[in-house]
Amino acid sequence: PAPPGGGPLRRTPPGPARSPPSRPVVAMDPTVKNQLIQRVQRYFLEFLENFRLKNEDGSFGDLYYLEQATKMIQEGKRTLYVKIEHLEQVDPAAISFEPPVLRHVIELKYMMVRDALNAAVPQLLGKLQGVEIEEEVRKAREDDEMKFAAAFYDLETFSGIRDLRTDRLGKLQAICGTVTRTTEVKPELLVGTFQCNECNREVSGVVQQFKVTQPAVCPTRNCGNRSNWTLMGESRTTRWGDWQKIRLQENENEVPNGAMPRSIDVIVRDENCDLCKPGDKVMITGSLIVVPDVPSMMNPSELKTTARRSLNTRSDAAYGGGEGVRGLKGTGNRDLTYRLSFFGTFVRENADWGSGSSGPSENIRSDEKLYLSPADKDKFRGISLHTGPGGKKDCFDVLARSVAPQIHGHLEVKKGILLMLIGALPKKTDEGIKLRGDINVLLLGDPATAKSAMLKWTSVFLPRGIFASGKTSTAAGLTASVVRDMDLDQEKVIQPGALMLADNGICCIDEFERMDAKDQTAIHEAMEQQTITLSKAGIQATLNARTSILASALPKNTYYEADLPLHKNCELTPPIMSRFDLMFVMQDIHDEPNDEAVADHILNLHSLGVTEATSRSDLTLNSVELQRYIRLARTFRPKVTPEAQQRLVRCYKKLREDRTYVRGACGVTVRQLESLIRLSEAIARVHLDDKVTEQYVTMAFELQLNTLKRAERENIDLEDDEAGAEEQAGAAGAAAGAGGGAG
Repeated sequence: PAPPGGGPLRRTPPGPARSPPSRPVVAMDPTVKNQLIQRVQRYFLEFLENFRLKNEDGSFGDLYYLEQATKMIQEGKRTLYVKIEHLEQVDPAAISFEPPVLRHVIELKYMMVRDALNAAVPQLLGKLQGVEIEEEVRKAREDDEMKFAAAFYDLETFSGIRDLRTDRLGKLQAICGTVTRTTEVKPELLVGTFQCNECNREVSGVVQQFKVTQPAVCPTRNCGNRSNWTLMGESRTTRWGDWQKIRLQENENEVPNGAMPRSIDVIVRDENCDLCKPGDKVMITGSLIVVPDVPSMMNPSELKTTARRSLNTRSDAAYGGGEGVRGLKGTGNRDLTYRLSFFGTFVRENADWGSGSSGPSENIRSDEKLYLSPADKDKFRGISLHTGPGGKKDCFDVLARSVAPQIHGHLEVKKGILLMLIGALPKKTDEGIKLRGDINVLLLGDPATAKSAMLKWTSVFLPRGIFASGKTSTAAGLTASVVRDMDLDQEKVIQPGALMLADNGICCIDEFERMDAKDQTAIHEAMEQQTITLSKAGIQATLNARTSILASALPKNTYYEADLPLHKNCELTPPIMSRFDLMFVMQDIHDEPNDEAVADHILNLHSLGVTEATSRSDLTLNSVELQRYIRLARTFRPKVTPEAQQRLVRCYKKLREDRTYVRGACGVTVRQLESLIRLSEAIARVHLDDKVTEQYVTMAFELQLNTLKRAERENIDLEDDEAGAEEQAGAAGAAAGAGGGAG
C-alpha cells in the first residue's frame, strides 16, 4: 500500500550536517560494527511488532505495521513503508530500547545498517498469523527472500542537490527535483554464483561491486583458476534485481542567481523503478553513495589501449602484478576517479511544486481517488448551485474570478482558461481513432494586456505545466529529439521536448507569432492527434503528447485593428488557427472608469499583496480550493441530451451560413463543431452536472462568438425566425456590451 503524502518540509540549511561533538576519527572496530548491526535489526523488529497509532483520545489503536505487512503480502508487494516519526512515537512501555537513539543511528549510519533493516521485514512476516497468510508468506520468502526492503519517508528536512557533499555519505536524507531523463529498466546482478570451468566447483555469495566481480581464486586444492569462470544465472543463490537510473535536476527556486541548475544520478531498484516520468517533480528519500568511474562501464571501442591493457591484468602485487611496480600515474587514471550518486529507496510526487505560499498543492490531473471533507463538499455544492442577482446560475463567473486573481477583468479569457484546466471527455471510436478532449486556447492581444501573466499563472497551477517562448523554441525542442547517451555506450535515446514533458498537462507558448513557420508545423500533429511521430536516426516511434496548448500572440501591426477580419490581424496559418477551440482578442481600449479600476487594482497589489487586493469574499476560492474543485469536476462524465444535440446542429448550421463570421481564411470547419461539443461538456463539468443541457450549449456558443470581442458583428439568430425577433434584439445589445467591456 502506498503511504500517504506528508506535509511541507523545511529545507536543510547548506553547510555541514548536524553532528555530535568532534572526536578523533577512527575506523569502527568490526566487532563493534557487527554488534551495532545486530542490535539495530533486533530493536527495529521490536518496533515493527509493537507500534500502535495513538488515537485522539490518547488510547492506542491496532498494530500498525503488522496490518501493513498483511496488506503488503496480499498485494504481492515487497516493500514496507515506515514513517520516520513513528520511531519516536512508539509506546516506551512496549519496547526495551530508547526510541530517539534508534532513529539517530538509522539516520546517521543508514547505508551500514540498511541490510539489517531489510532483513527485519521477512522476520516480521514470520510473525503473521492465519493459514492463508502463512502459506503466502512461505512462498514469498522462498522466491524473494532478499527482495524485501524497508523504505522510510516523511523526513523533516530535505537537502538541495547543490548541498550534497561527501560529509553526507551514507546518511538517510531526502532530495527534491525535476526528473529530466530516465533509462529503461535493466537487470542488475547483485550476488553472483560462479562455476569454475576447470574443476566444475561452484562458488556462491560473490557480492558485485558496480561491475562484474568474479571470485579471486578457485578454493579447490591444486586448481588455482583465477580467470576462467561461468556465471550460473539460474542458480537459487544468484540474486538479480531490477535497476533504473534517473537524472534529477534541482528545482528553479533552488538555483542561486546567475548559476546553472545542477543534476545528480539517482539509482532506484525493484519496486521503485518506473514510478516517475521525465517532467515529474519528485521527492526521493535515500542515501548518498560513491560510484567508481570504472572504464569497464564504457564500450571497448572507446577505451584507450592503456586502459584496456590495465583492465586485463591485476594490479594487486599479491597475485603477481603483470607490469611490476608502477607509480600513481599508472593507477590514478583508473582507480582514483569516483562520482557521487544517490541511492533512492522511496520516490513520491513532491506536494510543494506550486507557487509556494499556500503550502502543499493538489495535482488537478491526478488519477488518484479524491477525498473531500464534508465542509469542502458543502461549499463546492453551494458554488455549483449559486444564483446571481438576476436569478440565473453564475457558478461559471464565480469560478472564473478565482483564476489568476492578480489580473483585473478579462473575465471571458479566464472562463476559457478554466474550461481548458477542466477539459472535456477524450473519446475513442470503434476503429481505434482517438478524439481529443483537451481544449486549446489562443490569446491574441495588444501589448500590456496581461497575456504572459495569464500563461505564467497557468504554468505553475499544475505540476506538468511547461512554459516555453516562441522565439527561443525549435521544432525538436518542442516535440522530441534523438541524442547519443554517453552513459549508455553511445546508445541513441529519445530526448523529450516541451510537449512530451507536458503530457497530461498544459504547454504555455508565449510569443507564438515569433516562431518560425517550420517550427509551427511541428506541433500540428500534437494539437489534433495528440501524438508525436519521430522518424530519424534509425528510430521510428510514436509518442504521446496529450496536452492542451495555451498560446499568446501579438497582432500583425502590434495593435488589433477592429475593421479587419481576425485572420488578417495575425500571422498564423489557417491549419493552426482551425486547431484552436477558443481565440480571444484582448484589446487595450481607452475607457476612463475601467482605467481607474485597473490602476486602483495594481496599486493595491503593490501596497497590500495579492490576497488583500483581490478582496476575497466567501465565494472566491484560493488556489488549493480551486484545484480541489477542478479535480472534483473532472470526475464527472456528462452525456449530451437529445435537445442539446439539436441545438448543437442548429448552432453549426448558422455558423456555416453566416458570411460575416470568418474565422481565419479557412472559415468555419467541422473542427468548430467538435470544439462546441468539447466546450459544452467542460461547462457541464463546471456546474458538476452529468448531462449536457441546451443551456450549456448556448453558453459555449456565446463564449466561442464573444471571443472575437467584435461589437459590430452581426448577431446570429438561433431560434426560428418568427419566434426569436425580440431575443435577437436583446442578444445584439449583449454582444455590443461584451465588445465594449474589454479590460
